[in-house]
Amino acid sequence: MTRTRIRVDLAARIAAGPARRAVERVAEDVAAAARDTAPPAKTWQIAPGDNHRPAHAAAHGQTVPANLPFRLQRQVYVRKGRGLDGKAINSAGGWKTADGWELAMEPRDPGLPADQVAGCECTSVDLPGAIAGGIAAGPVRVSATRVSATVTARFARIAESEYAEQGGGWLTEAALRAATRSRAARR
Repeated sequence: MTRTRIRVDLAARIAAGPARRAVERVAEDVAAAARDTAPPAKTWQIAPGDNHRPAHAAAHGQTVPANLPFRLQRQVYVRKGRGLDGKAINSAGGWKTADGWELAMEPRDPGLPADQVAGCECTSVDLPGAIAGGIAAGPVRVSATRVSATVTARFARIAESEYAEQGGGWLTEAALRAATRSRAARR
């Protein structure tokens, strides 16, 4: 007599084969649609030279999704002079960074205070495809009751970009497109 030991989860593993392929296909569709709908990115660049506002110099190289504003440190003008204790407050005088942020969609944004805009020579460099390059479908995971996969988007402030008031919802739109295609294919 021959004995065969059958695994308890055999039926689930057999059924997971077609489910795995379907989930893999949907995850790849979502990733492809997300790459198509992802916003471009942009980078804050200071102009060549040495005379930069401290807030702009600190923002140099800041790269964000294009549907989000840059974050510039607030700045205040500190006069040259001495404090009540006789110690030098600011030996050179001039603009210094302060606590808090000011938001700008681009250099010289009209919503910025005059001290951030006047004479600014900074630029914003567009980076098409920068966010799309960080979008990928993860491996499919199979358990006894579930087959799942993830799609990840790796980029600074990406979650904020998805929920931004200005042009957000691009990842949600990608998932909806893939779901619609998947439903149409099953009919």
